[in-house]
Amino acid sequence: MLLKNLIRIISSYKFSIITIIFFELLYLVKGYKGNRFNFSNNDLMADNLPCPYYFLFKIKKTLKNTNFYRFLDLGCGSGRVINFFNKNFSNKKFIGIEYFSNQYEYCKKTFQDQKNIKIIQADFTKSDFFQYDADCYFLNNPFVSNTKYFASKPNIKTILLKKNSELIEFIEKIIDFSLKKKNILFIFVNYNKKIIEELKNIRCTESYYISDTKGYTIYCLNDN
Repeated sequence: MLLKNLIRIISSYKFSIITIIFFELLYLVKGYKGNRFNFSNNDLMADNLPCPYYFLFKIKKTLKNTNFYRFLDLGCGSGRVINFFNKNFSNKKFIGIEYFSNQYEYCKKTFQDQKNIKIIQADFTKSDFFQYDADCYFLNNPFVSNTKYFASKPNIKTILLKKNSELIEFIEKIIDFSLKKKNILFIFVNYNKKIIEELKNIRCTESYYISDTKGYTIYCLNDN
């Protein structure tokens, strides 16, 4: 089963897999943390895999040209994203919200001595995270985004489409709340590119995709 999952992941990153692996090894050697992962047994949920270091490396170059102050990772897992950006932007504040207890406990322990990092256990879709006044939102898609694999499972496909629709509504809620502010960034990882492009009131400033569902986009509000 493990081998099957590894082959599936490797094939999903196509010809970029060599680069992906190189950056994974590079940052592991450097001692970066937050590298826990597990494979999903749920047809709806994506594998709990940290954002590839290669994506984070590219995103970092863009963030260096921005003026964000408070970074919010919705679904922070074992804390890779926060660990990575904290090492590169130590003067910023970071907040991570994680639902699963084992990931939360690991993440909480990792950052227990970091005063600029706050880790919260909650379902971020039901959490009042607007109170943290974030100006940079990071979202790694928690649901399987490629529905073509469910041709033989129409019920699963219907539920998945509904879940993804609810997630988009959730993102639109964040955007609507942010309209009265300025310089708000949104980083979407491994979302269906075509669906994200349909979001209103934000514009894309950078996009890197290996396929329709593997990659990232960085958005800001339209008037920024």
